[in-house]
Amino acid sequence: MATSRTTSGTIDTQATPDPAAAGTGPSVPADLERALTQVARAILHLGVPQQALGEGRALDRSGYWLMVRVSENGPIRLSDLAEAVELDLSTVSRQMRDLVEGGLITKVPDPHDGRASFLSLSARGAAVLESVSESRREALADALTDWTEEERATLAAELFRLASGLQTRQKGTR
Repeated sequence: MATSRTTSGTIDTQATPDPAAAGTGPSVPADLERALTQVARAILHLGVPQQALGEGRALDRSGYWLMVRVSENGPIRLSDLAEAVELDLSTVSRQMRDLVEGGLITKVPDPHDGRASFLSLSARGAAVLESVSESRREALADALTDWTEEERATLAAELFRLASGLQTRQKGTR
């Protein structure tokens, strides 16, 4: 509701749309969305350093992100992993098979259910993730060379805050 005084001195009350009340909240400038998209794209293009994998080995982006999820949630059942990444079980199963064959993921039978298995990051898989993380930290250090420690800390804190807000929103829309 908005109120204002008319020229005659009476109070005029009229309904005006309130974006926060409508659930839209404050607007976000298009340049912020574009900047975040550029950052996400740049991070995705960093890839996996070849020296981390060894001669003749390759790891695609989806395999890498599945390894990250397993490292965060493992040991984990294949069905739970597929649900967590919101992909079809058959798709995740194929990708996991390749990661197991490549020695990046270990698969052990579930002692309580002989039909199921638990997936965990192997020592080699952990080494690959650490190599990727180190490579990304180096790229970030290069990009943030002229930033102060305070600016870096503020960026990290605000990105964690943004990630938390996005995760909360995702949980509310499922």
